[in-house]
Amino acid sequence: MNKLKGIVFWLIPSVFWLSVSGLAQDSPPVSIAKMRETPRSEAASRPEVHVRGIVSLVGEGLASPTNTPAMSSFCMEDESAGIWVNVSQARRENVWLGESDDLLKLHEGLEIEMEGLLDPGAFAPVILPRSIRILGEKPLPPPRAPSLQRLMNGGEDVRRIVVTGVVQDIADENRQRWLLKVETGLGHFLARLPKMEAFEPKRLLDAEVQMTGLAAVSRNARAEFICPRLIVSHEEDLVIVKAPPVNPFNSEIVPLNAVDGFSMKGRPLHRRRILGTVTYRGPGVTHYLQDGDRGVRIESTGDEFFEIGDRLEAAGFVDNSRNVAGLSGAIIRKIADGKPLTPISIGMSEIEADFELMRRGQPRLLPDCDGLLVSMTGRLLSVQGPSTEGMLRLEVECGDSVTTAFLNSRNNSLLPGTEVRVTGVAKLHYAPAGQTANFAKPIRIDLLLRDGRDLVVLSTPSWWTTQRMFAALLGVGVLAIAVVVWAVALRRTVAKQTRLLVKAIQGRRDAAVEFHAALRERTRLAANLHDTVLQSMAGLAYQIEACESESLPLEQRGANHLATARRMVQRGQEDLRSAVWALRALPLSEQPFVESVQSVAKQISAGHRVDIRVECANDVPLLADFIAGNLLLIVQEAIHNAIKHARPKHIRIKLASIDNGKRFSLTIQDDGQGFVLGSQPGANAGHFGLIGMRERAERLSGSLEVRSEPGNGTQLIANVPLLEFDPDLA
Repeated sequence: MNKLKGIVFWLIPSVFWLSVSGLAQDSPPVSIAKMRETPRSEAASRPEVHVRGIVSLVGEGLASPTNTPAMSSFCMEDESAGIWVNVSQARRENVWLGESDDLLKLHEGLEIEMEGLLDPGAFAPVILPRSIRILGEKPLPPPRAPSLQRLMNGGEDVRRIVVTGVVQDIADENRQRWLLKVETGLGHFLARLPKMEAFEPKRLLDAEVQMTGLAAVSRNARAEFICPRLIVSHEEDLVIVKAPPVNPFNSEIVPLNAVDGFSMKGRPLHRRRILGTVTYRGPGVTHYLQDGDRGVRIESTGDEFFEIGDRLEAAGFVDNSRNVAGLSGAIIRKIADGKPLTPISIGMSEIEADFELMRRGQPRLLPDCDGLLVSMTGRLLSVQGPSTEGMLRLEVECGDSVTTAFLNSRNNSLLPGTEVRVTGVAKLHYAPAGQTANFAKPIRIDLLLRDGRDLVVLSTPSWWTTQRMFAALLGVGVLAIAVVVWAVALRRTVAKQTRLLVKAIQGRRDAAVEFHAALRERTRLAANLHDTVLQSMAGLAYQIEACESESLPLEQRGANHLATARRMVQRGQEDLRSAVWALRALPLSEQPFVESVQSVAKQISAGHRVDIRVECANDVPLLADFIAGNLLLIVQEAIHNAIKHARPKHIRIKLASIDNGKRFSLTIQDDGQGFVLGSQPGANAGHFGLIGMRERAERLSGSLEVRSEPGNGTQLIANVPLLEFDPDLA
């Protein structure tokens, strides 16, 4: 039965897929261009697609460790466009229903027909294949030679193209492939090549190359275009049009003021060679070279260490990502020792004035300061940092402008208000592009300081500054507020504690007064009982004995009603004497509390077969009379209840001082028959034992806990506080 259910469960989706697949095959294939024009919102619903085309790339053209690149992805083209086929996602989401052998047969130049789902993809729509039918071999269409404008805006995505450019940088991408930056003159694209001998960096860097491959894109996490990308698969897909120079330093030296100057040939794409003196050595591979009145920023490929003042030559590619040209991907070598250059003294107002002259077409009076070694004087406004790179950020007010100076140091002991002279390489900031057609206006100057010697303190500020004065006033104000708050809080706390203490003293005094009143009343009752009822019972016993002696011979006196009455009266006398003793016998000041407990236990257990032991866990402190008396009454009542109701063989009384002498604990435990808590009779039934004991403990601001189970005996734990003023209330 289960096997039949499994077959039916498998047949239902299979029949559904076959029906859908049949419908898809009956419909004509849709052009790839039409699918790629599908909006992302519509592609998100994953419509069924039927397409026919030629496989143009398998596995992004990279060798797979398992030799099954088609298991990941491949591309196909028709006359209208090309599209990615994401096999790994289709297999992961159980969209693929074909055989793995169908994928292993795929290679470039194979015509196929495919059904599947259209998916939005990471940038443009892709196909998740469901089935593939191989139609046969078919030559790849010749690669297109698109316009650079269309290539640079991403319009040639997933088409085989041929493009020419100069390789300006080569990176090792995940140790699996080379990633080339290729400059075309209108912008650069990234080319991904497999690692093979023909594509060694030394053969390609600074070479003019012609590449044939599949156009793709680099995108961000928002599926937005960043720059074009080219996937090159085979060695023959790259042709070196112009080999790089054997020695980059054999090329013509270009003056620093002509690194990116006008040329009839257009902007140079190959390396440019310059000479200059080191004025700054920054973190990583950044250097500044200066020659005459021009400074240039250099980003090198190595980690060579050069001293300030060394004479260098550098060969690199023009980098105009900032408003002034520099070199990137440069190789640098030292040609001579030198000495540090002398900085020029300049200010932002002078730079702005000189810019206005140039903007009006007049000759400049000052050199272009961007990248030059300059010196400025001003007042230190703030010191920030150091940052994680150890850079201090100094804000210096220089006349009518503020300059930010960066210093590689962790010493930030400088005080605001200090007059300083800072020397470093100038790094100008310009107005945003689009505000002027030609010259970008300098709006701010930063200084890159080389070491601590570039920061000279001219004068230090007075210690008593305005900031410190306000800080002191603020501190005094905060302290005053804190004192007031503390005083109010202290007053409230003292008042609260006083109320609690008064309440505690009043409660303890009431307990002491109540105890002494009760003690006097018990003594009075004991005296009255002794002088009245007990004496009357004694007289009654005497009269019964006299009647018995007069009316009966001696041999008949043991078995008659008068003898029985006499014995009953004697038993009543004994019970009454015990009651009188219980009312009077509270030995407090006569002996220590432990001995008082032992005396009570001995008196109550007389005539009963029960073993009562009194144990002390530590030294018992001197207790006030009203505390000791109430505790003795709790002991007395507990022993009476145990003997009367539980019939125990053993009773243990434990006395202990706890909480560092702040509380006293009394534990009474028996091995009697026990009871279910809550089932014992209470005041409504005329039983006041437990209620009375609990009330006595609560009068002392303490507590009484009762633990009992049938067959496991009963345990009473009384805890009462011991206060310093208790002896004064006794």
